[in-house]
Amino acid sequence: MATNAVVGTASHGQTIAAPPGTSVSDWNILVTPKAMGFEETGAEGDNALLRFDVSATAISNVAWSVSALFKFRFSNGNGSWYNGSVNYMLVRKSLSVTGTLDDGAYLTVPAGTSMSDWNIVLSPVSAGTEEIGSESDNALLRYSTSYSIVNSYTWQVHAPVKYRFSNTGPGHVISGRVGYLLVSRAASFSDFTTHDQGFAVQGNTTVSDWSALVIPTSVGNEEGTSEGDNALLIFDSSVSASGTYLWRALSPFKYRYNNGNGTWHGGPLSYIIVRN
Repeated sequence: MATNAVVGTASHGQTIAAPPGTSVSDWNILVTPKAMGFEETGAEGDNALLRFDVSATAISNVAWSVSALFKFRFSNGNGSWYNGSVNYMLVRKSLSVTGTLDDGAYLTVPAGTSMSDWNIVLSPVSAGTEEIGSESDNALLRYSTSYSIVNSYTWQVHAPVKYRFSNTGPGHVISGRVGYLLVSRAASFSDFTTHDQGFAVQGNTTVSDWSALVIPTSVGNEEGTSEGDNALLIFDSSVSASGTYLWRALSPFKYRYNNGNGTWHGGPLSYIIVRN
């Protein structure tokens, strides 16, 4: 059993159990959207992903319940809510800090530490919006997450969302929400990669010595003033061992232009690995 970290996947409504002999109070949890949206090959010209939300809530002293929902419209009608899935990482509280923040908020390191003590990853937990009864022209176009360094103790988080409310003109930038995870650098490593690329273990170790989580940092596209018939349709993310010393990261998404069928693209990702 992993000592410091546990990773896995879960669908909406499933529970995540604390490792045997521990309780939820021993762990911080970060959930990140895994699979959201639909593919309808040959008939996607009026489909669109509208919004997604993910979270994990403690329901006892030994388990969390996962919420992973997305709103999607087929044809030029209003959207409906569907079940999605998440990737998750549990990290010992003695090594980590977690929470949620809105776009533009500031994140300060724990007292007595500095930025150099921590690795940071951000994950979207809410992107898009609802316009109940008036969603026939709406679409999520792009979401992204990033951070900037303010000083040695503070980051600013960025979670802009490009969204359209009509079928003419450009989309609008609205604010999303992120979950963050800080993990002690003594027990972790983080960096960035791209779809279908590998990343390596650290030091004289193998993949079995680590728990790995990947998070898409930008999904969807922008097209200036010509976004009235564009839409994000579906996205996914996963990581798997590729030999003894490497993992392979995947971040595909399907996007449509000009009220046509979608095409597949690959996006950038962040990743964090934590020593077991």
